[in-house]
Amino acid sequence: MPQLRFDQTTGDWVVFAPLRKLRPHRNERFAPPSAESRAADRAICPFCPGNESLTPSEIFAVRGDGRSVSDWRVRVVPNKFPALMIEESPRRCDEGPLFWQMGGCGAHEVVVESPEHDRVLAQQSVDQITLVLETLQRRYRDLMGDRRFQSFTLFKNHGEGAGTSLQHPHWQIIATPVVPRQLRLKHAQATEYFDRTGDCLYRVLLDEELSCGLRVVAQSDAFAAFVPFAAHTPFETWIVPKGLKEPFHETPSRDLRALATMLQGVLRKLYSDLDNPDFNLAIDLPPRGDEDQSYFLWHLRIVPRLSTPAGFELGSGMSINTVLPEEAASFLRSGNGAS
Repeated sequence: MPQLRFDQTTGDWVVFAPLRKLRPHRNERFAPPSAESRAADRAICPFCPGNESLTPSEIFAVRGDGRSVSDWRVRVVPNKFPALMIEESPRRCDEGPLFWQMGGCGAHEVVVESPEHDRVLAQQSVDQITLVLETLQRRYRDLMGDRRFQSFTLFKNHGEGAGTSLQHPHWQIIATPVVPRQLRLKHAQATEYFDRTGDCLYRVLLDEELSCGLRVVAQSDAFAAFVPFAAHTPFETWIVPKGLKEPFHETPSRDLRALATMLQGVLRKLYSDLDNPDFNLAIDLPPRGDEDQSYFLWHLRIVPRLSTPAGFELGSGMSINTVLPEEAASFLRSGNGAS
């Protein structure tokens, strides 16, 4: 069973999830699949239509007009190899003054973003991406109903270098019974800024980026995409709401569609101009209880995996970025991707 153990030297919890080592893994980086192998992949892929019996019991689905169980557009299932389990208890069972541990309570869900095995998110229509965002929002709202869960991570891994183990495009949602240290630090920084100035750090940052313009990749009436001034990795890109006041779980459908349009444009730029890089994508959300607070602004972060952290990063905790954010934004603005 999974469990969490507290690292006294960092002030953070570590998830121990033995089932994760059983995940299937594939390596297609050096051997592009043939038409025959792709067909064989779809026949055994647990996320492809017709293979619904290969996944745990369905949690939610957006279906078409037909009655077939395989007639779905977005599908949500429990992760077969979960990091945390909803059946577990968060009960503490410490083994000594410094050896703190608790049950591996949480939720780990997979959101299959479309029935199409080979179509990546950058190639999907705005309608389909909107359905995915609406599904993520719905599942987030539902998981918030379990008071055991204190933080929620909505994320997508794209490519082997980003940690994906199955080719069929999908997102994941993990709810945890504790607030991870990185999230605590980020929100402490935002809270301190708000207490000192009365302003939301992220709204001020957005205004400064738009005023400067050097790192802006794209913008619309509702959202702006930019490479942050202190980006940790090459081509790291944020998508931030410009005028929205609602937390993510209350964002209206029209604004989710505007977000889908912006996300599609940015991903197409990365897909075209950086040759479909591996990347991680996450929706940054506040901890439980702070959803309506003014100090934080939810946003998306896209982190291409174009470099590998090495000894300095491990030893110091600092990042080394080989591409200036201004150069990255200029490259994406002038590239071949959709705007």
